[in-house]
Amino acid sequence: MEKYITISLMGLLVLGFCATDVAAHTKKFEPPNNYTTFSFFINPLSLGYKHRVAPNMYFTGNMDYIGNDTELKFQVGAAYMIPRKFLIFRLFGGGGMEYSRNNSSVYPYIMAGTKLWIFHFDIIHTLQRNSRPGYRFGFIFSF
Repeated sequence: MEKYITISLMGLLVLGFCATDVAAHTKKFEPPNNYTTFSFFINPLSLGYKHRVAPNMYFTGNMDYIGNDTELKFQVGAAYMIPRKFLIFRLFGGGGMEYSRNNSSVYPYIMAGTKLWIFHFDIIHTLQRNSRPGYRFGFIFSF
C-alpha cells in the first residue's frame, strides 16, 4: 500500500512541475507557425512540413524516399506538440494517412517524436498487418 501512495505522490509532483507557468519567472512558450524537417541520417530520406492551425496543433506533410526499394511514400496528418518541455526535449505526437507509390496503398499511421534544438527524431508506425515502425532523424527548422 505504501508503494502505491509513493507512486501516486510522485505522479502528482511530476504533473505539478510539468504544468504550464508554475515556476516564478517562466516565459510563456509561443510555438512557431511553421516547421521544415529534413532527414537523411537514417533510411529513408525524408522532407517534411508542419503548419500550425491551432495553438499547439499542426497540419503535417511528409515525403519519404526509401532508396533500396525505390519507394516513395507520402504522409498527411496532424500532430499535437506538448506545450511544455520535458527535460530538454519538446515532445509531439499525431497520426494521419500514408500513401505508397509502388503498390498504391493507403494506410493510417501513428507518429511520436521529439524536437531538440535543431534536431528531431520521429517514430512512425503504419497500421497495417506485418508492418515495422519507421524512424526519422534529422534537422528541423522553424520560421
